Amino acid sequence: MRILVTNDDGIESTGVKELLKGIALLGEIFVVAPDRKLAGVGGGITFDKPIKVEKVSFNLGERRAFKVYGTPSDCVILALDVLIKDIDLIIAGINDEPNAGDDIRFSGTIGACREGAFSNIPAMGVSLNYGSRENFYEGAVEVSKTLVKFLKNHPLPEGVFLDVNVPNLPIGRIRGIKFVKLGRRRYTDRVHSVLSPDGKEHYWIGGRLIESKEEETQNSALKENYIAITPLNIEETDFNFLEVMKQWKIQFP
Repeated sequence: MRILVTNDDGIESTGVKELLKGIALLGEIFVVAPDRKLAGVGGGITFDKPIKVEKVSFNLGERRAFKVYGTPSDCVILALDVLIKDIDLIIAGINDEPNAGDDIRFSGTIGACREGAFSNIPAMGVSLNYGSRENFYEGAVEVSKTLVKFLKNHPLPEGVFLDVNVPNLPIGRIRGIKFVKLGRRRYTDRVHSVLSPDGKEHYWIGGRLIESKEEETQNSALKENYIAITPLNIEETDFNFLEVMKQWKIQFP
């Protein structure tokens, strides 16, 4: 199996190195990842300038590794079309923050997976939940290994990719796996104004997470110390409402 590893935390992130050490014996491993942390870029693609690529080495069992001065989706496109070509599975991660609920709309991790799915390549994003000062990667590594082995004989449907979020805890405290829906993940106080040294007003976007009482979601699973796995699809049409719209009496011109 030929596996592409990418992320949105940057190629030098601890999560990439921990993942490489864990999956090195499961196939031919290739790394194509951004030169720096690019959280929040979603599925953005670089159209306005050439993209610089450098060959690097981790000596962690990978066949080849490339640092890309572009987005996670750029990395996938370059890997599939130029740098690597034949890929059986894409893993985006291990990321040091969750990609859950509404947050997937701006996730570079999910953007990379979606880009792979558009090319009919199975993909999964693997992320750690928020934790204390120390990140515990072992659980994320183990579930990645488990899924790689399982997907080899149980392929995902075309257009489907996985969003995997793992409790940031020692592996012995993780209670298992739950297959759940995304759920909502909303924020309050999203914009804060700050003054620049010359007195001009600027803005930070962030916010505080609103507590959710939804059940069987990524958030609820993580709160209960379960790994949350959610299947996502590149097809975003709301087919139920599409049937309603077909009954609309609208004419043009």
